[in-house]
Amino acid sequence: MAEIHRQLMLFGAEALRRTANAIDDPGLRRRELGRIEAASNAMGELADDELAFTHSGLCQTCLPHARPDSNDAIWERSSGRFHLMVSPGVVRGADGRAARVGVPYGTRARLIMIFLQTEGVRGRTVNLGPSMSAWIRSLGLPVTGGPRGTIQAIREQSLRIARCEFTLQWSAPASSPGGGEQMIIRDQRLVSGLSLWQGQEDGEGPGWSATVELTSEFHEHLRQHAVPLARDAIAHLKDNSLGLDLYTLLAYRLQRLERPLLLRWQALAAQVGSDTTRVSHLAQRVKAVLPDVLAVYPDAEVEVVHHGLKLMPSRPPVPKTLVRGLRLIPSAG
Repeated sequence: MAEIHRQLMLFGAEALRRTANAIDDPGLRRRELGRIEAASNAMGELADDELAFTHSGLCQTCLPHARPDSNDAIWERSSGRFHLMVSPGVVRGADGRAARVGVPYGTRARLIMIFLQTEGVRGRTVNLGPSMSAWIRSLGLPVTGGPRGTIQAIREQSLRIARCEFTLQWSAPASSPGGGEQMIIRDQRLVSGLSLWQGQEDGEGPGWSATVELTSEFHEHLRQHAVPLARDAIAHLKDNSLGLDLYTLLAYRLQRLERPLLLRWQALAAQVGSDTTRVSHLAQRVKAVLPDVLAVYPDAEVEVVHHGLKLMPSRPPVPKTLVRGLRLIPSAG
C-alpha cells in the first residue's frame, strides 16, 4: 500500500491536511493537499457510475504527449508483441485542398478517448449532453474561449480523433495444428458522426452533435477488451498526460502479473514516452508523477529502481466483483 494511505489509516485525513497546510511552498502545498484528497477518495467504495473504461491496447501504449511536429506523421508505440499505429486523417480545408489534421495528443485527447470508451461499453451511441459547454464540464474541464481555451482544444482533438485511423497489431498463437504464431491486424476508426469543430464559439449552435456513434468494429472490440478505471483517479490526473498513461498502464498490467517484473526505462519509453524525450528525462518525469498515480491506486505495488520500475502482482484499482455487477451490454439494441 502507498505510504500516503498508510498515513491516512494511522492519522486520518484531517491530521494530514493540517501538516500539508504548514508547508511554505504554495505549489508543493497544493500538490500535497491534492494527493491527500485523491488518496482519501480512493479509499472509499466505488459505485457503478464512478467507473471509467478504456481499451486494453490503449493501456499498453499511448498517444503523443505534445503536438507532433508534422500533421502528416504516423504515430507508433509498442509494448512487447502489441503495436499501436495512429494514422492522421484528411479533411478538406478552407482553400478547397485536402490536408491531414494530425493525430490526437495531450491530456484533452486522452480525456475525450476515455469518455467515449466509458460510455461506449454501455452502448454504441454515446450521448454528449445538451451542449459542448456541458460536455466540456463533464470532462472535468473549465469552459474557456479563445485560441488557447478549452473549447478550441476540445474541437481540435475531437476532429483528430474522428478522422484518424488506429491500427492495432499483435501476435497470438496460431489456430492451425502446426502451432506457431499468427499476426493479427485491425485497422479501424473509433467514431463516426462527430462534428464538434463546426459549432459556434460558445459551444452551442447548429454545429453541435448531441450524440456520436462508435464504429461497430471498435465497439465490439472494446466490449471484449475494456479495462475498468476509477473516475476520481482520472479527475485527479486530468492535467498530466504521463500520469494518465501510467495509471491506465498499471491498471491493466499489475493484476495480470504472476511474479515481479522489471519494466526497464527503455521499454517504458517505447510504451508511454515520446520520440523526442531522452530515457533519462522520462525516468525523472515518471519519478515526479508516480506519487500522484499511487495516491489514486493505493493497491499498486510499484517500486522505482535504478533500471526502471519494479512491478509486483497487485489487486486491480476497481474490484472485479463491482465490474461483474455492472451490466455493460444492453439487453436490446
